[in-house]
Amino acid sequence: MPDLVKLQREYAAQGLQVIGITYPPETKTRVRRFATSLKVNYPIILGTRQIKERFSADETLPLTVVIDRNGNVNTVISGILLHQEFDEKIKPLLMKTTEGEIRNAKSDH
Repeated sequence: MPDLVKLQREYAAQGLQVIGITYPPETKTRVRRFATSLKVNYPIILGTRQIKERFSADETLPLTVVIDRNGNVNTVISGILLHQEFDEKIKPLLMKTTEGEIRNAKSDH
């Protein structure tokens, strides 16, 4: 999760939106406490078996589902998201921005 926090911070201006989904199911209180302790900067949804099974019947966790700008599932990555996988499978889907746009987006926050 710390890597996802970093990726969200670094690539938000280019359109990256990380959304966490708990699995196995957890209580809202435990998730909120855990997310606060890690300073999570993206939304977390309480998951169910049915939600997980929409994307994969595999029991490997974590599971990364990459959804493109049109709402289509682009790829599903079982296991920890490696930096190389991010560079190959997610980064090409992000908006291209100029250095000036990145500076302006950061100053808006």
